[in-house]
Amino acid sequence: MTVELGATLFTAALVFYMAAAVCYVAYMVKENKSVGRAGVYILIAGWLIHTASIAVRAIVTKTPPLLNMYEYVLALIWCAAVIYLILEWVTKTKVFGAFVVPLIAVSSVLLIEFLSAEARPVMPALRSAWRVPHIVSGSLAYAGFGIAFCLAIMYLIGERAGRNEQSFWAKRLPALRTLDYTIYRTVAFGFLLQTSLILTGALWAQKSWARYWGWDSKETWSLITWLVYAAYLHTRSIGWKGRRSAILAIIGFAVAMFTLFGVSYLLAGLHSYA
Repeated sequence: MTVELGATLFTAALVFYMAAAVCYVAYMVKENKSVGRAGVYILIAGWLIHTASIAVRAIVTKTPPLLNMYEYVLALIWCAAVIYLILEWVTKTKVFGAFVVPLIAVSSVLLIEFLSAEARPVMPALRSAWRVPHIVSGSLAYAGFGIAFCLAIMYLIGERAGRNEQSFWAKRLPALRTLDYTIYRTVAFGFLLQTSLILTGALWAQKSWARYWGWDSKETWSLITWLVYAAYLHTRSIGWKGRRSAILAIIGFAVAMFTLFGVSYLLAGLHSYA
């Protein structure tokens, strides 16, 4: 058993994710229930293979595969699939998958194409019990923000199409009130996990570098991400809904992605090992 086997399994999972994305888009276009059911079954199959790829990597490396950027994104995509499946099960709304599952498939392609699957030894600074809760919190948070982003795009499309009740989008997309509330719940979930990310990161930093906070570039941008989504939740409490909230959710996701990738590759800091 090798790391290459885990990477091969994830490539197989990618095939299933792409097939599921096609099914969900076809379901939205044709409104064929059989195609919709096929989409969810294929997505679950891809997720199971994805889970096997993570398990193989953990067995080979003898450590939870939550160390470098490849493993972080691997976990993030896994979390996105889980959160989406739960969302579909709770809401009984498959059309969400026409936007969310393609994002999962595209993210999987980018992971394979641009990030190295090579396993590296654990650096001394990473040898902490806080590593797993910190990175799991981050994976869940960013996955939640990614799904909220997809739903926000749906909201803006649906709002524009709502002026013509006979249009394709007006007939296919959920009610704007449903989308708005689902975005809110998904952002609230991501915000809770973003808070956990920052707190566990502070505890990890205290153990590794003898300080809870040092304004490292990743720490700073994690806080900025937190503040953007805190602003989203605050504006909801004072009456913001609909289009303005959807736009803020999109901005938040852009900031979150810069925090995850831009800071790691463009800015110097203690998190350069990512």
